[in-house]
Amino acid sequence: MFCIECGKEDKELFKGRCHSCFAASNKLITIPSELEVESCAHCSSIHVGDKWMETTISEEDFIAQTIAQESVPDEDAEDVALEIDLINQKGSILEMMITASGKVLGIPVRKEFKVNVKINRNACPECSKYASGYYEAVLQLRADTRPLEAEEIQAADDIIKRLLDKLSKKNRMAYLSQRIVIKEGVDYYFGSYKSARKISNVLKEQMGGMLGESPRLMGRDKSAGKDLYRIWISLRLPIFQKGDFITHEDHVGQIIDINGRKIVIMDLETLENISISWREYSNLEKVAGKEDVKITTVTSKTPTEIQLLNPETYQPIDMDLLSELADINIGEEVEVIEIKGKIYIIPPKK
Repeated sequence: MFCIECGKEDKELFKGRCHSCFAASNKLITIPSELEVESCAHCSSIHVGDKWMETTISEEDFIAQTIAQESVPDEDAEDVALEIDLINQKGSILEMMITASGKVLGIPVRKEFKVNVKINRNACPECSKYASGYYEAVLQLRADTRPLEAEEIQAADDIIKRLLDKLSKKNRMAYLSQRIVIKEGVDYYFGSYKSARKISNVLKEQMGGMLGESPRLMGRDKSAGKDLYRIWISLRLPIFQKGDFITHEDHVGQIIDINGRKIVIMDLETLENISISWREYSNLEKVAGKEDVKITTVTSKTPTEIQLLNPETYQPIDMDLLSELADINIGEEVEVIEIKGKIYIIPPKK
């Protein structure tokens, strides 16, 4: 038997060739001469198969990975390694030199291939949605039968910005598409419903109020056979604010805290704190605002009573001296509030 390549008869043959000729004719790998890759022109996402994926690798590494994935080692080649170098670039076309090294029948082999790689830079679905103003949920911030205060709007804006900065690191749809100020309040348009819901819950926890949701049918995805909804989330802040005065059952109190779980008042009769569930909101009545607080002077004091002047009529008023008011001295000014014809002393802040 002789080698069909070189004609030598004294060599061991493999598939009709001597080992040297067989190794020399082996290409090591099969690779297309032209490839295409797709990446987002606005973010770091790459298109792999039928999916867009976020990645931290560079565009060069993505191209190298694609070349390696498209390279198919020959069945007779072993220990194949690739060296990938850019030798020329014209616009979006990269001319790459692929150097394959390996062994065939134990003989070292080295082959070179030129591959043209076209880079398609388009917009990924998330960036396309962002650019088009896409949104999945609208948060409507309102106040019950009153306009929102500038401080409340600023507090909500700060919370939303802080949370979006955090959420967007894991969810690229966590963005604010629009912020619209209207007479009734502020509407926030969010790219992601999940993010809008998380933010709404945090706003309620920190600012209190009543939270509700209502879906609206916006169309139908024919390819998926599903109805498309957008969610309207309503956060309605209470009619009162911290420092205002309300009645609850037999109690008259000043609001000292509002959060998502409860309303805390200081009973003006006993100066004790009382927690009220939001389920009781409809039974609460605002009877005075913090702007109604007035200043008056203590004119007399005994171990059991304190006397002060009515801030409107300047007539003396005798009141029981609660232990919480024991540090008030004659001649000092105190804050008072008149509710339904009765004067209450507001304890000095310590």
